[in-house]
Amino acid sequence: MKKILAIILAGIFIVSIPAAASLNLPRISRRQILDKPIVTTDVPDWADGNITGVYAMKNETGEYEILGNIFAYYHLFWGNSSGYYVGLWESSDGNQSGQFSGWFFYQIMLGYYNTTGSNETGGFIGLMKVNESDMTIKSVAIVTGEDDYFIRYASCTYTKFE
Repeated sequence: MKKILAIILAGIFIVSIPAAASLNLPRISRRQILDKPIVTTDVPDWADGNITGVYAMKNETGEYEILGNIFAYYHLFWGNSSGYYVGLWESSDGNQSGQFSGWFFYQIMLGYYNTTGSNETGGFIGLMKVNESDMTIKSVAIVTGEDDYFIRYASCTYTKFE
């Protein structure tokens, strides 16, 4: 059953990529983000808020194993239902870090990431659930690497700037 659900979700994601690409989204080039990394203490002019949290994977027993921390700034357009984000990630042991960026449209998110000090880059597509009452975001994404793909989960809180 899980395999069938995963295949259906992957099909929906694949179909949604051309539709999302046809939208008139703000251009955030990969080069611009990689050449000008964000700094957590320097809030960009375009930021409407920030996101902080952890990313994880599920182990064989179905429990979440925290892999590291994430921090990002986000910008909203088209109301509160869509926008883009630019952030940093770091593994819990401090051995790996990098940047990520992307777009979200309602519950669908698209983006890419890199690893600092290497040529490793990849993309991701996922679903997120925003809870405005406690200002949290839960998400799951299929992440592509150089040779494989894997599933990652994130649990974050967000702050709106005044």
